[in-house]
Amino acid sequence: MKSIRTFAAAAILAALTACASHGGDAARQPDSQQSSAMSQTHTAVSKYSFDDTVRRLETAVKEKGMTVFAVIDHQAAARQSGLDMQPAKVIVFGTPKAGTPLMQKDPAFALQLPLRVLVTETDGKVQVVFNDTRALVSGSKIEFAEVENTLANAEKLIRKTVAE
Repeated sequence: MKSIRTFAAAAILAALTACASHGGDAARQPDSQQSSAMSQTHTAVSKYSFDDTVRRLETAVKEKGMTVFAVIDHQAAARQSGLDMQPAKVIVFGTPKAGTPLMQKDPAFALQLPLRVLVTETDGKVQVVFNDTRALVSGSKIEFAEVENTLANAEKLIRKTVAE
């Protein structure tokens, strides 16, 4: 039970950090690219409500034959710890068919998988935040050409799902 609490606390901290780092002018852009020392992310504004955005993304992932491994509700975890925060859920998804060959080539790449997308809402605006594929493979033994028809398609799927 203690490890679950530790994980939840770490997840809350990560969500708070991620959400805080997406403030400012760039977050007001319909689709912007954020940079940090650790990764590059994209932020897209959803035209749907928070709950509808989460549902649409889960459905789109499943319809493409991928698995939703987990949905981490950071807001609920915060409430359980007596804290308050904006709605924030991370959808963890992927498919072993795409990920396994990459992890066989570069075992450390397992730290980048499965893929994740954050759905959050601030000031009445629902945003989705996800890692840039080129940033994911940067520094690994994986070349972008090896993932441009697999992992990179997740970016397109996310954008399409929140914009249509």
